[in-house]
Formats: sequence, C-alpha cells, structure tokens
Amino acid sequence: MNKSLEVFITESAQNDIINIAEYIAKDNKIVAINIIDTFSKSFELLANYPETGSTKSELIDKTIRIYSVKKNFTICYRINQDRIEILRILTRYQNIFAVLI
Repeated sequence: MNKSLEVFITESAQNDIINIAEYIAKDNKIVAINIIDTFSKSFELLANYPETGSTKSELIDKTIRIYSVKKNFTICYRINQDRIEILRILTRYQNIFAVLI
C-alpha cells in the first residue's frame, strides 16, 4: 500500500461539517456524531487512495475531485503533492458547480 497522505481540512470544509452536524443534531444527536465519524473515515480513505474520487468536466478547476458519502453528501477535495485538501463538504441539495465555480 502507498504511504498515506496528510489530510488538511480547509476552514470552509470545517464550517460545512459543523453546519451539517448541527442541523442533524436538532433531530438526532447520535446520527450527527455518526456522520462526523463517517466523514473522518472518508478522509482517511482518501488519504490512502486519493484517486478514489472523480473529476467533473464542468468544473473550471480540473484539480478538484468529488467523492460521494452516503448518497447525501459530497466531499470536494484536491490532491496536492503530500496531502489531501478537503475543500468543501456539500449536501445533495447544494449545487456543486455553483459553489465551486
């Protein structure tokens, strides 16, 4: 297996995680904790297998990759030499292309 890359979470992505967790916690705190754990596991997977996500031809920035989590969330990230940069975590209700352009 390749060496795992470092994971860097941008401030925007951190805010996305907080907003998602707070919204879910209004109905169910356990589910909110579980989704945070799911994001963490997804970051670890991407650090080990950075090419897992796909690129989208519609995006101007061709270095951005997309990885879906539980059909409801999309992790937007970039591979930069020795690290993975988590740019945003969006819900299925957000227009990825409008947010990332």
